[in-house]
Amino acid sequence: MADSSPVFYPALLRELRRGYTASDFCADLLAGLIVGIIALPLSIGLAIASGVPPQYGLATAIIGGFLISLLGGSRVQIGGPAGAFVGLCAAGIATHGHQGLLLATLLAGAIMIVFGLCRFGRAIAFIPIPVVVGFTSGIAVIIATTQIAPLTGIPDRSFAHTDERLAWIWQHRQDIQLTPLLLGLASCALILALRRWRPLWPGALIAVVAGTLTSALAGWERDGTLRTIGTAFGEIPHGLPPFALPNFSADGTWSGLFRTLHDIGGLAMAIALLGSIESLLSAVVADGLSGDRHDGNTELIAQGIANLAVPLFGGLPATGVIARTSANIRAGARSPIAGIVHALTVLAIVLVAAPLVVHIPLAVLAGVLLSVAWGMSELRHWPHILRAGRSDAFLLPLAFLLTVFVDLAWAVTVGVLLAMFFFVRRMSESVQIERRAADSGMAEERAPELPPGVEVYDVRGPFFFGAATLIRDIDERIGERPAALILRLRNVPFIDATAAFSLRELLASCRRRRAALLISECHTRPLADLERHGLLRELGEGQVFASYEAALAAATEIATARRLSKTRLRTTQKPATQRSCS
Repeated sequence: MADSSPVFYPALLRELRRGYTASDFCADLLAGLIVGIIALPLSIGLAIASGVPPQYGLATAIIGGFLISLLGGSRVQIGGPAGAFVGLCAAGIATHGHQGLLLATLLAGAIMIVFGLCRFGRAIAFIPIPVVVGFTSGIAVIIATTQIAPLTGIPDRSFAHTDERLAWIWQHRQDIQLTPLLLGLASCALILALRRWRPLWPGALIAVVAGTLTSALAGWERDGTLRTIGTAFGEIPHGLPPFALPNFSADGTWSGLFRTLHDIGGLAMAIALLGSIESLLSAVVADGLSGDRHDGNTELIAQGIANLAVPLFGGLPATGVIARTSANIRAGARSPIAGIVHALTVLAIVLVAAPLVVHIPLAVLAGVLLSVAWGMSELRHWPHILRAGRSDAFLLPLAFLLTVFVDLAWAVTVGVLLAMFFFVRRMSESVQIERRAADSGMAEERAPELPPGVEVYDVRGPFFFGAATLIRDIDERIGERPAALILRLRNVPFIDATAAFSLRELLASCRRRRAALLISECHTRPLADLERHGLLRELGEGQVFASYEAALAAATEIATARRLSKTRLRTTQKPATQRSCS
């Protein structure tokens, strides 16, 4: 059945039409304030981990978060910079620079809008859980590796691949400092403890405030023991970064534009795919926690619009984020107004408290992101998936390793393709074709005996390309001179083009053997498939039967006629042979 729902219907409009009360606004206001406070240190830390100044992470939280809540299809989704993009953004900046990342984000936004208009909103259901868990765990490792340098005080650089980053850290292992390491680990431990025992408290903000106060009281910023946002990036501007169009062409020509698009095309598609997957996953989690049901197509369009707007202010890719969305639900959010308040809260803090933000130690932000990585690691799911079966046990570590050491897009693509291959193999193994011959002694209960020269094959399961070779097996198992061959399709739900082609080959083989091919008990859907592929016309009238008994009666007539024909032929040939002998 075709989906008749509107392709774009924001959840905010849906909630306002239902009736929005003053108590709803109070609940959303409180939830938005809490999530905005939580989002502040995360946005700064994710920006630094991605290789850009902190103001661009804040711009992503403000603009992206506002547009995703205003236009999105989830009632409680919170948008902004995501940990899933850290490795991809760092690699993109290392390869194409900040301008290249902005252009790729713009192109990714357009791709996501196309995804939504094409109604790909439910596509997340087709990505197997082992692949999702594998690349999520891989992203957690990437985030953790990007924080080793600020956590230990060694010089930091952006790298496109994890192995290069680890090699750099190993080369500078003699520069590891104890003070930032202890402060960062203490911040991470504090956040995890608060998450366990005080889940409604803004653990990240508490850890940032405590770490910054400790650094200030100990004088670690003044004596250079700790690097802070100010010493690394300078002052944070009040408000949003200035509006600026990215440089679409290095030389200002159309050929330069096409070269740029060619260079960033792979990065843009990776951002679009990862952003779509992350957003829809977050929306699914939000549905489970809130009891709501999101509109995936509207959500993708909103994500695309946000990613068209955020790069105009230098921001990172924006997407729905599970951690902040979960915090929003736990804080009592009732509508997208909470997400809008969250974005305005971040903006207010930037306008008022920007001079204080520069004193935050990078080691403390590293501890915040380590807690994010721990939450994304999905370690609790690994034992269950590894015991689920050989294909799942293979897909999980493969997706993990491809994510960490190759590329996120490759991990998802290869994982989904292999999952499809394993699914086809399992489905083909479920298809069975059983032979019933006259002398088999395996007749069904109350089924009539088969006359000589009639063979019956019962097909069970979906008749698709993965099982099409079974038809060739029938051709090899047919007796020397069968008069009629009956295919029972009562347990076949559909017939695809490859299976129809194999049936056509079987029909040709039967005609070479001068045997009749009869079809029985074909349901409406497979019958329509045979008609669409032209097989009903090739079989001829009277070769398709609604019941097995009618097909068997017709096959018996054909077999009897052939036996009588052979008998008459032998009778007429015998005198001629005798005269020849005499």
